[in-house]
Amino acid sequence: MIERCRLFVRTIRRRLPDSEFFYAFKCNDLPFIANTVCHHGFHADVAGLFELQLALQIGCKRIVFNSPGKTDDELTLAVTHSQRVIIIIDNFDEIDRLKTLCTTMLPETPVTVGLRLAVGRRTDDAWHKFGFELDDVPEAIARISESPSLVWRGLHFHSSWNKTPLKYYQTLQTVGRFMERHLPQRIRLGMEFVDIGGGFYPENQAVIHHCEDKGILADMMARRHGGRKHINRMLDHDPHAFLVTEVDPLETFAETIAEAMDTHIRPLAPNAAVFMEPGRFIVAHSTAVLLRVLAVKQDSVIVDGGINMMGDYKFSEYAFAPVINLRRPSAALHSCTVYGPLCDPSDLWGYSHYGDPLQRGDAVAVLHQGAYTYSTAWRFIKAIPAYIAFSGDTVSMIKPAETFEDRYGLRFRD
Repeated sequence: MIERCRLFVRTIRRRLPDSEFFYAFKCNDLPFIANTVCHHGFHADVAGLFELQLALQIGCKRIVFNSPGKTDDELTLAVTHSQRVIIIIDNFDEIDRLKTLCTTMLPETPVTVGLRLAVGRRTDDAWHKFGFELDDVPEAIARISESPSLVWRGLHFHSSWNKTPLKYYQTLQTVGRFMERHLPQRIRLGMEFVDIGGGFYPENQAVIHHCEDKGILADMMARRHGGRKHINRMLDHDPHAFLVTEVDPLETFAETIAEAMDTHIRPLAPNAAVFMEPGRFIVAHSTAVLLRVLAVKQDSVIVDGGINMMGDYKFSEYAFAPVINLRRPSAALHSCTVYGPLCDPSDLWGYSHYGDPLQRGDAVAVLHQGAYTYSTAWRFIKAIPAYIAFSGDTVSMIKPAETFEDRYGLRFRD
């Protein structure tokens, strides 16, 4: 993980020397991970009260606070630490609430704010909940300038699951054209950052064939003509095998984003640095889930951990990751459905594993589960497990397993 941080900073700054990096806590806010990342070249990007408190506690010098619905408690804490926190404003009501709060609190240090932009998405898309329409930006900046405690310094946008840098280039182009037409020079010269969000897709991510184009086509043909096994044989297709998703090199992202900044932003706002908020790219490879086989059935096994620790039913729909038999590993893919222990048929780790056939007591690993697992794990039947860190030759428990009292706020009595 430390090397991932260094790689990201080193690669991007070759082309964008004034760039700044903010780790997205929502991706994985395990304190050990957040602390490690934020002491290896990153600041903090937070979206809620606990994340903001954690970022302050572990000593992050700069914090971007970005959320579509900030509470008064969250805004109060952000204003209290205005020398460290940049608030990304999402809507006009938030401007009014923040102005009222500043009138009451009278912060000694002006509160730096940016504006979240609603660009790069369809109006009927779920992303419609985020940000200002471009046409509303001049009015938003004018309202902010009415408060002596608020100072506008930048714009923010976000796009997800970027395997190429195309969305970054297109959005920076759109923002630049808007700025040229609708923001006067005095406003543009005061702009200190363009925050392009996260969404950098990590390389070397395994994807199950079932969810790729060929697998989707095979499913369609099987539903229409019947005989799924026949269709798979005809297409020479193993739906439960894995492939590695193609992702452009990080150097290509750096080059393309730098070109977009040089062409569309810096001629208008020469003082604007680039902020980036990677999460998945940094921590996806950092974590493996370790499980033990409890029972073996005819064509399946049951292990001792469920997908509640992954935080999303989507894992059992398309986000399968390679499962490895740690006791007897090999590159051979063995067909076997790996179920978790939950009373739920969707509690499923995959349809295959690498290595010899699993036996009771075998340990297995589910690889590359560092992103959106700890931070989204949900309470259902089984306890959230302990987290163990390997750092050099040191092994340590960084978070104990969930206890009865943790879950219910009660002490168990005989």
